[in-house]
Amino acid sequence: MYIGNMTDPRFAPAFAYVHPVFWPWLWLQLWAIAKYQKETGQHFLLRITRYGSVRLKYASDRPKPKPKNLYKYEAPAVPAWERPALGSDLPIEFAEDAQPLLLSALCNVMEAAIAELRAVHSAPAIDTS
Repeated sequence: MYIGNMTDPRFAPAFAYVHPVFWPWLWLQLWAIAKYQKETGQHFLLRITRYGSVRLKYASDRPKPKPKNLYKYEAPAVPAWERPALGSDLPIEFAEDAQPLLLSALCNVMEAAIAELRAVHSAPAIDTS
């Protein structure tokens, strides 16, 4: 709610509700609230009496300042190529010992799977006629 101009149609219900004798008092309070709102960026729910008194019923949170750049890159303390164990769940003590074991086990499994596929593929087709 920005109150730049008191003749704005948004304020017509407020001025229609208040007795005309109290319009200057209403205008002064709305002007002060608008100035404060412009400084803080908050939104307010106001309660206005027939005598022009304005009370703040609810106030919103102050908006957080927007950062200039939403993405902030932070370089890692240790480059990945210096300590590859940092990129895995394997403890660094076992990384060097387990590497040959894991690779050989993986190669054995792959060779067995390929040999099985070759045997199935090279077998003659069953005659179903």
